[in-house]
Amino acid sequence: MRPHGRRTAACVLVSFMTLTLPSDARADWLIGVYMGAAGTNSNTLTVTPTSGPTLTIADVAYDGKAFDSPLYYGGRIGWLPGGSGWRSLSPEVEFTHAKAIAQLDPTSQDLSAFQQSHGLNLLLANLAYRTAPGCTARCTFVVRGGGGISTPHVESTFRDQHQEQYQYGGVAWQLGAGVEYRIWRSVHALADVRVTRVGETHLHGASADISGAFVTRHVDFGLAVRIGKQ
Repeated sequence: MRPHGRRTAACVLVSFMTLTLPSDARADWLIGVYMGAAGTNSNTLTVTPTSGPTLTIADVAYDGKAFDSPLYYGGRIGWLPGGSGWRSLSPEVEFTHAKAIAQLDPTSQDLSAFQQSHGLNLLLANLAYRTAPGCTARCTFVVRGGGGISTPHVESTFRDQHQEQYQYGGVAWQLGAGVEYRIWRSVHALADVRVTRVGETHLHGASADISGAFVTRHVDFGLAVRIGKQ
């Protein structure tokens, strides 16, 4: 990830938390981790070599391989204002490690491999709204949306030259909904579905830049702990 990307991410997250957290900061925190699966839609890749004409590869399909190492995983930290129940609008910071492995012709004389397997990483600042859907007193319905950046690990082989590295990808956003279910004291089970999109322009590959828009569908299951006044 480039220094400029790290500075941008830090500034975005600090500004977000500063503007959304009131000064009396009496609240609960919800810290959650999850695993699951994700699938990225087919897209068009634009490959710009350091020399020669630009190439366009249409209808590129992707494998998510969520349960192959490295696994799909993520986590989020949410701030529940006032510590006064679940019906609230709250800020969150979230990180997701997904994967997008392109199904390319390995014998191609141009781009024969392209993957973000370590991975298609997303760092997001969200707003989440919680309300009881009426299933039980333990159950809370959540909708969330947010934006941030991608920090992918790009692995590519172009004209027999291979390169891999972490780098700044582009601006990302997400929308999602889910359920939080209290299973014991402050421990909650999580289940949610999300859609993320990131337009990654000028990813640095081997002697070429690679650009594309990545729309990914996520299904997540995990656990969270609520810390603070119950």
